[in-house]
Amino acid sequence: MRVSGLAQQRTDSSDYVRGQQLNAMLRFTPVMMVANVVNAAVSAHIVSTKAGALAVLVWLSLVVLAAGFAIRSWIDAQRRPGRGAASPRAIRRATWHGAGLGLLWGALPALWFAELTGGGQLLVATLVTGMICCGAFALATVPSAANGYVVCLTAGGLAGVLGADLEHAIPLVVLLLAYSVAVCYAAVGTARLYVDKVTSEAELTERGEVIQLLLSEFQQNASDWLFELDAEQRFQDVSPRLAEIVGLSEDDLLKRPFADWLSAASKRSFAATCEAGVAFKGLLVEVVLDDGTRRWWSISASPIVQRGRRASGWRCVGSDVSDAKTAKDRVIWLATTDALTGLPNRTTFRDAAASALSPTALAVAVLDLDGFKGVNDSLGHAAGDQLLVAVARRLKTFESASIGVGRLGGDEFGLFFESMGQSEVVSTLRAIGSAIAQPFALDAASVVIGTTAGVAFRTDLQENVDRLLNEADTALYAAKHGSKGSVAVFDAAMDQAQQERREFAEDLRRALAANELWLAFQPVVDIATSRVVYFEALLRWTHPTKGLVPPDRFIAVAETTGLIAEIGKWVLKTATRIAATWPDDIGVAVNLSPVQLGDERLDEMVFGALAKSGLDAHRLELELTEAVFIRHGERARSFIEKMNAVGVRIALDDFGTGFSSLGYLTRLPVHKLKIDRSFVSGQTALKERNAVISAVISMARALSMETTAEGIENEAELAWIRGLGCNQGQGYYFAKPLRAEDVQPFLDRRSRRRARKARISEPLAC
Repeated sequence: MRVSGLAQQRTDSSDYVRGQQLNAMLRFTPVMMVANVVNAAVSAHIVSTKAGALAVLVWLSLVVLAAGFAIRSWIDAQRRPGRGAASPRAIRRATWHGAGLGLLWGALPALWFAELTGGGQLLVATLVTGMICCGAFALATVPSAANGYVVCLTAGGLAGVLGADLEHAIPLVVLLLAYSVAVCYAAVGTARLYVDKVTSEAELTERGEVIQLLLSEFQQNASDWLFELDAEQRFQDVSPRLAEIVGLSEDDLLKRPFADWLSAASKRSFAATCEAGVAFKGLLVEVVLDDGTRRWWSISASPIVQRGRRASGWRCVGSDVSDAKTAKDRVIWLATTDALTGLPNRTTFRDAAASALSPTALAVAVLDLDGFKGVNDSLGHAAGDQLLVAVARRLKTFESASIGVGRLGGDEFGLFFESMGQSEVVSTLRAIGSAIAQPFALDAASVVIGTTAGVAFRTDLQENVDRLLNEADTALYAAKHGSKGSVAVFDAAMDQAQQERREFAEDLRRALAANELWLAFQPVVDIATSRVVYFEALLRWTHPTKGLVPPDRFIAVAETTGLIAEIGKWVLKTATRIAATWPDDIGVAVNLSPVQLGDERLDEMVFGALAKSGLDAHRLELELTEAVFIRHGERARSFIEKMNAVGVRIALDDFGTGFSSLGYLTRLPVHKLKIDRSFVSGQTALKERNAVISAVISMARALSMETTAEGIENEAELAWIRGLGCNQGQGYYFAKPLRAEDVQPFLDRRSRRRARKARISEPLAC
């Protein structure tokens, strides 16, 4: 199909060229035919004196008939539309006509040249030469007709010269042949140039039509539009598409200044760009239409320059890019702004603080929300997000030319203070804390939170924003571990303490690999039978230079640094492996950190430890604190259900010291409540401690749970706890934490002691 299409295209093009050749030849027909008749009449008059009148009359009549036929063809062509195409047959017919006319004129010298005298011969020779030139010129656009005409006329002339008795016949023949060849060559060259011209014009016309078609299609259907402006930036020509977009007619747009629609900033940028006088592309301008609609247009334009002068106007292409710009602005906003609160994010806040950093005073503060996690865990993340938005709203009221605010992440916010002294900065932070301490009305409830802040001041020109942020973080850490709700100003001592904490964390990381961690085991005794029912595994760390490190110190570091997961896994594996060597009726209790429960792999760790050690699942007891249920409610439920499914027991440790809730006790299958030592041997009055322990034991009994009292240190406390109905006891009264190798000797001693008591208590034989 494609080959035949190309062939058809080439055929149509050739027909068009032939048609234009014939049209060009016909333009000279009237003049040339009149000249032929006049020349023929003059020639007939000259030769009639030497030739027969009849023969001359016949020749003249034939010339007149040929001229009449040609003029009639010209008249027919004028009556119908201009010839658009012609077949090869039409060219052949024109060639035969040209050759026939050449034969008629060639007959004149061939028949009568020899009979004429010198004057008549000169006249005929001049006539023949002129007819060769004029005829070839008139027929030049059709080279076959021109050449046929010249060849036939030249042949007649040669016959006449050779038939006459002339002294210089041979030179005349040579000259006539040379002249004829030159004329034919010129006719062919002229025809070739004409064909090239016609072809080029046809191609240009076709391209122009295609361009016009595309332009029309573009203006009607494309999302872009065309328009022209004059030197004063008034509309000179507009496309229907532009008129449709702005809601005006094309006539209303003409002569109207384009700048009337531009915002002030865009008006300046457009004028400056046009002032340069060079083409531009993709200039973004904000347009305010007559109805108040604001849009963004992208303008590309090239100047209209005439004769080397300055731009006399502009040819422009416009397109509406409002949607694309809105999307781009949204991406930029998301990259620079905290999506929840609308405050600058950490990166943008840092850049703004860096821009404000100057020889003048600069302070950077990090503010943390006290109690936010409890709100997030108890009321849900939606309430937490509401709270963050409300806090951000209150923080924005403190923004000014010298105070910047941003969200650093989580419940931490950043502030920077420019050109403010220390007392003013601290006073402002306290005012912010007071504002945020006011109750927040959320959808779920009304909540009250506090703030703790750390602030660092620029003390030398070498200090940068990153260093100030780190120092503010250090001050915040010191404040939260000192007095929550305060504002701490960074000093060198804090930096030293932070460095020591980092070193301590590195020591702890190394301790696990260096086997510096070990487990101690404290027995838990059945109060009714005095039998050891299990041992609680207690983590210990012997530092190579600092000695025994208290657990309450390094456990917190392990949780904040993420080491608790690896350490917890080691504790589970080690405790179950050691417990597997004990008697089958004695289990082991392992404490789990709330941070550990956030690890989805904790289930696999427990199952893996049991499988590798061979310890029965019912001999393992996992102790959780109440914080687990607050932080990981659904996760805690899922974990406990999986443990119960295989027989692992769950105990709630330090019960009564946190946010105790009967709700989760009734929903979650917990087996045991461990009464904190502060209720057994604390400083609170005995009456109050007695009431608390009695209530806990009664509640546990009602829920079919066991109870274990921690911190029993003497016989009196044991008797008191036994009287209240507690099931199990733990404390120094029974034993201090033991090393693994001391557990079995301890069990053996208690076994022998119980055996002696049993023998003493036996009745004497009668």
